[in-house]
Amino acid sequence: MDSGLRGKHILVTGAARGIGAATARLLAREGAVVGVHFVRAQAAAAVVAAACPGSCAFQADLADPAAPAVLMAAFCAWAGGIDGLVNNAGGVPADAAATFQLNFASPVALMDLAHGQFAVGKGAAIVNVSSIVAGRAASPRLDAYAQAKAALEQASRNRALAWAPAGIRVNCVRPGVVDTDLNVWPDDPDRAKFQARIARVPMSRAATPDDVAAAIVFLASDAASYMTGTVLKIAGGED
Repeated sequence: MDSGLRGKHILVTGAARGIGAATARLLAREGAVVGVHFVRAQAAAAVVAAACPGSCAFQADLADPAAPAVLMAAFCAWAGGIDGLVNNAGGVPADAAATFQLNFASPVALMDLAHGQFAVGKGAAIVNVSSIVAGRAASPRLDAYAQAKAALEQASRNRALAWAPAGIRVNCVRPGVVDTDLNVWPDDPDRAKFQARIARVPMSRAATPDDVAAAIVFLASDAASYMTGTVLKIAGGED
């Protein structure tokens, strides 16, 4: 089946590594032209962009409230518009306000900015990356992060409902534990804590970035053309 992604211009945030990098590469294999967003890892973003024909890297710190507008303007000026958005950038800054900005306010701003740029009548797809902690109790360390991701899911549902008549789809993926460099913890040099965390997953392994990327690209593609307002859990059977 034709994915319908060939020639589409899609911005992927947090695309220098992990889930974002895997998503950019898979989109490119489907023929999309990708904007590879990064914060500090310029060399890594350049490697990803080089692996995605016709693509370009864009720097922006999405913990800054001014960054979404600058990023969207730069991408649209380069691409001549936008056909899709993957809000993958996230993390747990020390400051709760920065955590909320990065994981909720900036993705919402990018959704709204993209909506204003989508070509009328052509349809478009937005995929937001949430987290399994959005749907369950989390540790105190992840309090602001969990709240931000839960809010992002609700904002996605609201926009899915509002924008469905225009053919604009908004969906989320909710990954469980994913084996990326973000899960190399300073207090866990031998990864014993990480392995204990994986032991709670029914499938007895962490997801790979490619596992999550495959779901994102599915939701961005024509294969999911009748899906909007969905939160798709990618968690190996874990609730």
